[in-house]
Amino acid sequence: MRALLRWLLLGGVPLGVALAPLACDDTGYPEIIVGPGNSGDGGPSFDAAGPDALLDVDGGDADATDAASSPVLIGLTPTPVGDGPPKPGDVIAARLGALALGARATMVRRTPLELAAEGGVAKLVEETGFFTQRGVVVGFSLVVVDRSVVFLPPELVELPWNAPEVLAYTRAAIDVAFSALGGAARFVVLGRDVDVRLAERPDERVAFELFASDVLGYVRAHPLAAPSVRVGVGFSFEGVHAPDPSFVQLLDASDVAVASYLPRLGGVEVGPASDFSAHADALLERAADKPLVLESVGYPSSSVVGGSQDKQALFLETFFGALAPRRDRFVFVNVEALHDLGPVRCGERAAVLGEPVDGAYAAYACSLGLYTEQGQEKASWKAFLNGAAAFASP
Repeated sequence: MRALLRWLLLGGVPLGVALAPLACDDTGYPEIIVGPGNSGDGGPSFDAAGPDALLDVDGGDADATDAASSPVLIGLTPTPVGDGPPKPGDVIAARLGALALGARATMVRRTPLELAAEGGVAKLVEETGFFTQRGVVVGFSLVVVDRSVVFLPPELVELPWNAPEVLAYTRAAIDVAFSALGGAARFVVLGRDVDVRLAERPDERVAFELFASDVLGYVRAHPLAAPSVRVGVGFSFEGVHAPDPSFVQLLDASDVAVASYLPRLGGVEVGPASDFSAHADALLERAADKPLVLESVGYPSSSVVGGSQDKQALFLETFFGALAPRRDRFVFVNVEALHDLGPVRCGERAAVLGEPVDGAYAAYACSLGLYTEQGQEKASWKAFLNGAAAFASP
């Protein structure tokens, strides 16, 4: 913790952190070893360039054949240590911990209801500013639906997706989000695993496709959007692989194909830990000529669903190994997560999605961390560190 607070006081973490010499402090997080700088205050000199000074992800050719020179932005969801309401210091420490492990991008997620809540805009401004000030590339997910659950006001939930009231509310949420993001979001994703709901409610499919196409167009043309913003709709891996009929329809309206890669999330048994090579090829085939964003990648360590810490580490090792020769098509990868979710946070997450606290979904989703909720390291943290280092430069 001392090292993490020192980085905060110094005002930044270098994006090439994964290539710097590393040691470990008493928290188990890697500690960056830096030489004296000339920053004017006697401390190390960090590169405080903004996102536009990073690798030009948007300027790359999706059809480039030189895979070795193609940048892939690697992110890590900075879930804080502990359980219950997180302390502000733990939130900051988690963000810095993710950067220390080599993350140079992040996926910021908000539901429209969170944006409309008191203090919602201020929280988004703070979170986005924290990352952009440190040169971290930001993706933004507007979670109008997460698997089966819709995050709209009650009076709108039963209306068709393409009803004027729903479209107006969603556009207003985008206006609010962009006013807070300040043009920082290089990628904007609509929804998470939307195919789960569409499979359960096929009567919503056509209206949702019209809704999503409208929203993507609105985002792309928004005066506050980043000039090179890329947009897409979030599907599960299974929804892309099948593929879900709406994935095919909405791909034409998208700049990027977006998927989570959480093998068999919600099932009683997790999938094999080393299947990404074949799965990646399937994703590439389904995405046609579009670049791929994996907005949520992870594997559980919970034995309830057949996971383990060793399998989790193997998953990340094989994931990054298979990603390397295909890096010309994957532009953004966000790994879940820094810490596991403790019982309280896990229960809250499960309840929001209507899942039982002691069910397979909770066991999977709450054990994705590189560290336990108490901050104890798992084998997977080194696998992420090595993988992020391999993609730290083109």
